[in-house]
Amino acid sequence: MTENEYLKRCSRCILPETTPNIIFDKDGVCNFCRSHIKVQYEGEPKLRELLHSHRKDSNKYDCAIGISGGRDSSYALLKLVKDYNLKVLAVNYENPFTDPQAKTNIENAVEALNVDVVSFKLKNNIHEKTFKHNFTSWLRKPSPASIPMMCIACKLILPNVIKCAKKYDVKCIVTGGNPYEYTSFKRELLNVSTDETYTKILKKSFGVKGFGGIVGEMLNNPMYCHPMCISTMITGFLYGNPYSFGPKFLSPDIEFIDIFHYIPWEEEEVLSRIKKELNWESPRRFSSSWRFDCTVSHLKDFMYLKTLNMTEKDDFYSKMVREGLITREEALIRIKDENKLHMDEIRKLLDSNGISDVSHLKMDKEEIIRKEILAE
Repeated sequence: MTENEYLKRCSRCILPETTPNIIFDKDGVCNFCRSHIKVQYEGEPKLRELLHSHRKDSNKYDCAIGISGGRDSSYALLKLVKDYNLKVLAVNYENPFTDPQAKTNIENAVEALNVDVVSFKLKNNIHEKTFKHNFTSWLRKPSPASIPMMCIACKLILPNVIKCAKKYDVKCIVTGGNPYEYTSFKRELLNVSTDETYTKILKKSFGVKGFGGIVGEMLNNPMYCHPMCISTMITGFLYGNPYSFGPKFLSPDIEFIDIFHYIPWEEEEVLSRIKKELNWESPRRFSSSWRFDCTVSHLKDFMYLKTLNMTEKDDFYSKMVREGLITREEALIRIKDENKLHMDEIRKLLDSNGISDVSHLKMDKEEIIRKEILAE
């Protein structure tokens, strides 16, 4: 393999030349670095003020939070209970694709913090069914823009968390998504810029003009339009995040507080505290502690590598480099290790869901070598 076959990467971050809509200047710096604006936090005093405004002696709980057993939701729960002294209702979706270690992490956190946890499942195995259908649909016409369809059923989590909050008269739902994991290239695939309003994002995502976005993907691959999936997709788009149409207009009495909009997300702080205080662990078989909690993430890594020669980690660590949290060299080392595929996990996932026709799910020897040297 010659040097020319290696991927060109931004000289400032680590985004590769295969990133959708990327442009390099004469110095090799990408347009995402040139337009980057550092994250602005609203501050912990304001966070405390907001959270404490929801404290009620008459209520059993002050706030609710969804927990997955991953690092960020575990840390957010820890902060709410130990640092802010709130009565918290933890809500867990019994995801059929949850890694066993994530389940253990939830049990340990609930015990260590002495909080109540409410668990729920989706009816009629809809998660497994939509996953299988959407993946087999993707195999017919692999497209990076439609890979998020693998997780469409997870968008049903938020309305169920809201339902639990209403049941216990909780007016505050805390979320723990960190600002660096909102993958930019997914928006670029739908031609949606990072500064679009939610309304514009929704219109462009659905392809109101010119059949782009999700509508375009479905027209290109009509298999996605199975009656079994339609209601799930509609609910998923309405409740895509706490700022989408569903929460904003159908639950106006509930305030959503994203903890990492107020305080910085610091990886070392997050991991050190949850490991020490909650007995939290990530599986030793994985080099990354990010998003291990759902086994579908390994399959998505394959799908993105197959179609874009990158994964969400390339985007995630590029943001961290721009924020000065890690060096470019450290980011390169991380993705060289963390972008290696876990084919045993992928095969186990597919076998357990009765997916046997995976003729497309192959990489030739040359491709595998290229994936393993992406960081060079």
